[in-house]
Amino acid sequence: MSEASANYGIQQSGGVSQVGNQAVGPGAYAVGGGLWATAPGVDVPALVAQLVGVLDRHGDELPDPARAVAAELRIQLARPDPEPARVTALLQRLAALAAPVAPVASAVTEVLRAVQQAS
Repeated sequence: MSEASANYGIQQSGGVSQVGNQAVGPGAYAVGGGLWATAPGVDVPALVAQLVGVLDRHGDELPDPARAVAAELRIQLARPDPEPARVTALLQRLAALAAPVAPVASAVTEVLRAVQQAS
């Protein structure tokens, strides 16, 4: 099988999967990041603080558009009365842009889930 026609996909029939870090195919890699529970009663401010810390540690790895969204998110979160709809929209955008940086993507996803569950 030639490299161009190789299928490195994953197939699952039925059941439930919960995948943390996963990479498939040549050159793929997965980086571990902390996963935080989003059960009822989750401490959203603590998740936000963790997200800010992850952004501090991995900000240089983000593409420029993701850095711009992260900066805008920081401004919104620093406000005494952040706009929930704006925060959610920024988190959704950052989740899409930060996908290549697993620790950031994981932290953003957890905050987004917590915010959506709290709504």
